[in-house]
Amino acid sequence: MPAPLTRRPETKSFIIEDLLDRVRRGEVRIPEFQRPLRWTAEDVRDLLDSVYRGYPIGTLLFWRRDAPAANVSFGPVRIDAPSTSQGLWAVDGQQRVTALAGVLLHPAYGDEAGRDDFHLYFDLETGELHPPPETGTPPPHWLPMNEVLDSESLLHWLNRYPDREAHPEHLRAAIRLGKAIREYQVPAYVVDTADEKVLRIIFKRLNTAGRPLTDEEVFNALYVGSRSLSLESVTQGLRELGFGSIPESLLLRAVLAVRGLDFTRGYQEQLNQDDELTETVRRTDRALRDAIVFLKRDAFIPHLKLLPSPENSLVLLTRFFQLHPEPSPRSRELLSRWFWRHIVFGGWELKPAESLQVFAAIRSDEERSLQTLLAQVPPPLIRWWMETGLPVMPHATVRPPLVLRIAMLSLQPRHLLTGAVLDPGELLDQKGEGFQLLLLPDDVRWRSQRAQDRRTVRRLMEGTFNYLFHPPVEGRSLLQMLEAQPPPGEELLHSHGLTAEALESLRRNDGAFLSLRQAVLEPVLRQFMEARTRWDDSDRPSLQSMIIDDDED
Repeated sequence: MPAPLTRRPETKSFIIEDLLDRVRRGEVRIPEFQRPLRWTAEDVRDLLDSVYRGYPIGTLLFWRRDAPAANVSFGPVRIDAPSTSQGLWAVDGQQRVTALAGVLLHPAYGDEAGRDDFHLYFDLETGELHPPPETGTPPPHWLPMNEVLDSESLLHWLNRYPDREAHPEHLRAAIRLGKAIREYQVPAYVVDTADEKVLRIIFKRLNTAGRPLTDEEVFNALYVGSRSLSLESVTQGLRELGFGSIPESLLLRAVLAVRGLDFTRGYQEQLNQDDELTETVRRTDRALRDAIVFLKRDAFIPHLKLLPSPENSLVLLTRFFQLHPEPSPRSRELLSRWFWRHIVFGGWELKPAESLQVFAAIRSDEERSLQTLLAQVPPPLIRWWMETGLPVMPHATVRPPLVLRIAMLSLQPRHLLTGAVLDPGELLDQKGEGFQLLLLPDDVRWRSQRAQDRRTVRRLMEGTFNYLFHPPVEGRSLLQMLEAQPPPGEELLHSHGLTAEALESLRRNDGAFLSLRQAVLEPVLRQFMEARTRWDDSDRPSLQSMIIDDDED
């Protein structure tokens, strides 16, 4: 006989706006089954149509349990999810959750790259949902469904809608659609149990219609069984976070730090032959995942290739997240400031004694640890990023300098042909650095200029601002794509730190192009660095930590 549940399942309704907010925060997880998602584009479209018309779409079943830090995919949507003890694993309804998130949280549509099963438009005239047309652009009265969930985004789209005055009924239709989608309630069961057999029975009895998954497929994905915990297997597992390949040597330093040992020295002189490290490696894996998600979500470091001195920065962050796996939002903000202030003080290039000083400051008290860490990096006498000309940037031998690369990526560069937002992790994972020279020194156009102008152009070409973050396109150079007709739109140009004036200068070949780009990117860097370091803001701990209980008086 199956055992009864010790706690009755929680029955609740999620409005879609709240459910997808949980998706964004990384609380909702979709198991990676051994076979691909079964739903077709028509299934996805029918689900969204049912939501719009108020039809029932069935009940979801969530299993509440721990969820490690991970890079989670919902169709085209990727979430850098931090670890949580309150994860909601979609045992039944994973295809419905994926369809809702994939359509409503879809990244910006490009011309070609955005065409997938989750790319939908709502016809404001007929009230029907459509995939993108086979050729050409969609009619202006087709509302992209990824603009609907956020009311501010929807209003912004409507403000730009060219037929808003001629067809006020279109505005009313769009607002009705947004309200219907956001406020639709999805019923759900949330089960708390450690007994997988009970959950297997619940799933099997619920999963009797439609296109059922076998219980073996579900539990192959949900059950955390034993697996090899070699350094190689851990580094392979970490690649799923989209942060690049963590070297085994770096992982070993993190293992030593998690164990509380001196990570600046070799392990041979610190470990005994009979030491059992399996649990330490497991804790290191989890803490590293939390550290990587923090770097991507909070510190705006999208890839290992852009992380300064990971042998120090990543290892010390791993130690912090091993002791504090779920820091408060205020602690995450202060930790990000501390991380970036170290970049200002030399890009994390620490001597062994300096590394150990930081290591010693990371203790079991989260708030005190952060205050000690912040005290180790006081404000600089001169903030180099506020000076004209960017005189002394850390890692300035790299072109473009590391901090400028990160600031440029904060603009969310778009593909010059499709307009789709580029995925930094995906591009940086490929061979090369992702940053290409814009103007090549041997370009024939520079030979026609005066010698003095040629020297100026060459100096700029060899400098900081002659780079664009973009994948290679076979048969097309960056310049050819920029100079194509019709010219790229203002939003696309802005995503690369370019302006229409700079593009016109490029076409005129007047030698001012790179100077104009420098004038755009310098303020971007200054604003980015101020936002990251926040030396002018209070570093006080969270208000909760400052409350003294009456019992402590």
